[in-house]
Amino acid sequence: MKIFVGQIVALFVLFVIFTPIERIFALHKEKKIFRKGFRTDVFHFLFNRFLTDIGTFIAVVIIAVSLSWFVSKDFQALLASQPFWLQFLEAVLIVNICGYFAHRLAHTVPFLWKFHSVHHSSEELDWLAAARLHPIDQIVSRSIAIVPLYILGFTKEVFGAYIVLALFHAIFIHSNVRFKFRFLRGIIATPEYHHWHHSNHEEALNKNFAGQLPILDILFGTFYHPKEKVPKTYGINEPMPKGYLAQLKHPFVKPR
Repeated sequence: MKIFVGQIVALFVLFVIFTPIERIFALHKEKKIFRKGFRTDVFHFLFNRFLTDIGTFIAVVIIAVSLSWFVSKDFQALLASQPFWLQFLEAVLIVNICGYFAHRLAHTVPFLWKFHSVHHSSEELDWLAAARLHPIDQIVSRSIAIVPLYILGFTKEVFGAYIVLALFHAIFIHSNVRFKFRFLRGIIATPEYHHWHHSNHEEALNKNFAGQLPILDILFGTFYHPKEKVPKTYGINEPMPKGYLAQLKHPFVKPR
C-alpha cells in the first residue's frame, strides 16, 4: 500500500513539474496534456513498479548467485575503496555499455522486440511516455544495470545515485521539449537525440540505442542526430492494443 501511495505522489509531483515546462517549451505545440494513450500510461506508471520490483529481485538474486564466483572479495573491496565520484563514473560507463548492447538486441531479436515494442508504441512523446514499458522488458533492462554493479562490488551510495540519475534522465529525454543542448551533442543523451530513437522515420530506425552516452552510438555506427530537423511522427509500424492489460498480454498473443 505504501508503494502504491508513493507512486501516486510521484505521479502528481512529476505532473506538476513537467506539465508547465512542456507547455512553455513544447517541441510539438499541438500535443495536448491529456493526449491519446495518457490513461494507459498512467496505469503503466502506477502498477508496473509492483511487477518490475518483484521480477527484478528474483532475476538479480538468481543471476548474482550464479555469477558470484566471477569476482573475488579482494577485487570488490578494492573497487569499493575508491572515491565516490570515480565509482560513479565507472558505474555509468559499465551500465551504458551493457545497456547499449541489450537495447540493440531488444530491437533486432524478434522475441525481445515483442516486449520492447510496447515502449515504442507511443505515438506522442512526453514525460509520461517513459512509463510505458512492459514489465518483462523493464526487468531485463534493470537486471542488466544492477547485476554488474552488484557483482563488481559498487557501494550502496553509488547504486542510489545512479538509480536517481537514470530515473530522472529517462523521464526527461522523453519529454516534449524543444531544448537543443548543442554543447552536449554526442556527449550526453538529450530529448532531441532520444526522440529520434522513438520516431518511425525510416532513416532513424534502429538508431540511438545508448541510454546516456551517445558516444557508444557513434562508435558502433548507430548515431543519428540531424542538426536542423526534428521528428514529426512516432510509434511502430505494427498493431498495438491501446489498454494497459492488453499491452501486458500483447507479447504472448500470436498475431492474426
